[in-house]
Amino acid sequence: MEENQKSVIMPVLTYGIYLGFALIVYSLLLFLLDIDQESWLTWISYVIMAAGLFWAMISVRDKELGGFATYGKAFGIGFWTTFFATIIASIFTYVYVIYIDPGMIDEILLKAEESMLEGNPNMSDDQLETALMWTERMTSPVMITVWGFFANIVFGTVLSLIIAIFAKRENNSVAA
Repeated sequence: MEENQKSVIMPVLTYGIYLGFALIVYSLLLFLLDIDQESWLTWISYVIMAAGLFWAMISVRDKELGGFATYGKAFGIGFWTTFFATIIASIFTYVYVIYIDPGMIDEILLKAEESMLEGNPNMSDDQLETALMWTERMTSPVMITVWGFFANIVFGTVLSLIIAIFAKRENNSVAA
């Protein structure tokens, strides 16, 4: 059983790298087309993540596990693929915010200020300043990277739980 565990680490790492780079390419495409702030387009990255996880689960199941994987094994493949992809995507996010689109934080703060004033037009200047100070603290490059990491881990875990239902294939021919 432990041999089986060791044999899937490298393939899962490989699929995690592929998925991480697919998410990076998609982010760069949005940036180059100047549509990276269109919130509905960012949801496509979750479709890419779901497709990558399904591909990883099916491929590892068929190529490394003899065509069979329990629900737990399929979920594990998805989780670890998510983990490795998220590490790569998080490193990219940090580089992106610092070097590729350093004005992104200013855009986020401007939108946050507009949203605050829209939501509460009677907000005092002190309240607005305090709220913007906290928003600025939470939108530093490090915090954007950390929040993105955890959000992707959670979303990838949920996707893995769902996709594993469809990717599992029990070996019923073995007598227990």
